[in-house]
Amino acid sequence: MSVIASVRAFIQDYPGLSTFDDLVGVEHLPEDTKSYAIEASVTSQPIKKRYINGDTERRFNFVLASREYFGADVAENIDVAEFYEDFSDWLERCTINNDLPEMDKGKRAIKIQALTNGYVFNADATKAQYQIQCQLIYYQKLGGI
Repeated sequence: MSVIASVRAFIQDYPGLSTFDDLVGVEHLPEDTKSYAIEASVTSQPIKKRYINGDTERRFNFVLASREYFGADVAENIDVAEFYEDFSDWLERCTINNDLPEMDKGKRAIKIQALTNGYVFNADATKAQYQIQCQLIYYQKLGGI
């Protein structure tokens, strides 16, 4: 399983998504409101640390994006802001409790965290794409096996 597939499987367990009973896509966010996707984002220096034996500690940056209703409705906008705030808190709790993504043999998740707050990335009169930038830190044995 790829790193992005591990992240997707993990994110789909986020309790805030069960309210909408939606699946999380990969690299494609549908135009429908209340849709979600994981997208890989730029990671400068993906290798965070290299050990003497060749094993590495790596970072994988990604965004959780969603398509939401958008406009002057304050309550709706607050709901979206709370969703992303709760999601960020959930990632922090998962790291503290060592409840991290399952990864392929030779890889082990160390930490998952939000790097930004949720924010509007793109909007029109009635819908907006929101996203939150996140990071997975993981250990990988030499050769990934």
